[in-house]
Amino acid sequence: MPKTTYPSTPAEVAAAVLDAIDAHPEAFDMNFWLFKLDGEYLTPETEPTCGTTMCGGGWAAHLTGWTLGPRRHSYKDGEDRLTEEVAAEALGLPDTALFHGTADALLSRLRAIAGR
Repeated sequence: MPKTTYPSTPAEVAAAVLDAIDAHPEAFDMNFWLFKLDGEYLTPETEPTCGTTMCGGGWAAHLTGWTLGPRRHSYKDGEDRLTEEVAAEALGLPDTALFHGTADALLSRLRAIAGR
C-alpha cells in the first residue's frame, strides 16, 4: 500500500486548506475546531460527512495527516497535541491568534501564504 503524502510546506498546506474549503464550504466554520455528528474523531483518510465542520486550523491539521479529536486535540504517530498548535506549525505561523479571528482574516492570510 503506498504511503499517503501530505502537504508539507506552509504554502502547500495553505493551498490545500483553501482548496478543501472551496470544495466543502459547508464544512468550514470558524466556531469549531471539529464538530462531528457521527463520532468524536476525524481521521486524515476520512472526508467530512454531512454535519461535520472545522475551522481553518482544523482543516490544516486534518490535511497534514492528523486525526482530529475532542477538546481541540489532534493525534499522530503517538503524539497528542492541541489542534491550533499543529495548524500554526504547519502554516509557519508564529502563534495561534489567526485561528481565533474571523473567517475573512483567516482566508486572506491563507491566500497570502499560498501565494494566491
